[in-house]
Amino acid sequence: MNSLQAEFGNLPPALAKVKLAALDGDGASIWDLATREADGRGMPRDLSIAAKLFEKLAAAGYAPAQYKVAGHYEKGSGVVRDLDKAKLWYGRAAEQGHARSMHNLAVLYAENPAANGKPDFASAASWFRQGAEFGVRDSQYNLGVLYARGLGLTQDLIQSYAWFSAAASQGDDDAGKKRDDVANKLSPADLASAKSLAANFKPRKIDAAVNEPPAPKMPASAPMSLLGAPMPGAVPFTAPPRRS
Repeated sequence: MNSLQAEFGNLPPALAKVKLAALDGDGASIWDLATREADGRGMPRDLSIAAKLFEKLAAAGYAPAQYKVAGHYEKGSGVVRDLDKAKLWYGRAAEQGHARSMHNLAVLYAENPAANGKPDFASAASWFRQGAEFGVRDSQYNLGVLYARGLGLTQDLIQSYAWFSAAASQGDDDAGKKRDDVANKLSPADLASAKSLAANFKPRKIDAAVNEPPAPKMPASAPMSLLGAPMPGAVPFTAPPRRS
């Protein structure tokens, strides 16, 4: 963190204590400054500094920061756009159980050609499934599409119906229409199986310590340790917008 002292030269005086705590390695303070720099909250917006701060936390293994820095590399926000680095950081967060990273990683595989010039739908399907199992609505929708078309996995309209149904149950009207389209292509027996599969689906429980940022305000006497589980944030988990 000491390598970033020059970048902190223009911080408002009111953030002096947060700055000192961040330079001392306090994870919550680093996160606070990173989000302030990214949002322009109480200071001029600086995506470059935000990316550097998120990457410091990401390198320490903090999944929400890995998700954030992956987004910077994916969009070229404050850094040179680099989809390989975006995949790297989304992947590290996803492997820890960060559901939104699972979805975004799957989107990168689905929308960008691999070395053979074609999208890697098999990897996309694998990560969409994991996101879908954690209740990410857009992963459920996209997995339904892949099953319907047989992209990256064997075509299976029963599975397609079930995943469209899961997304529809969360308010996705488009998923509801596609579920009904798939239903019209199923035999009565297969439709009964699909409905049973959909009715029995229960999403896996999200680990808040992995998926949510630290609480906005933390007492100076209780710094967040990067070696243990961070405190869950006050903002509830929400799925990202559909991007594939």
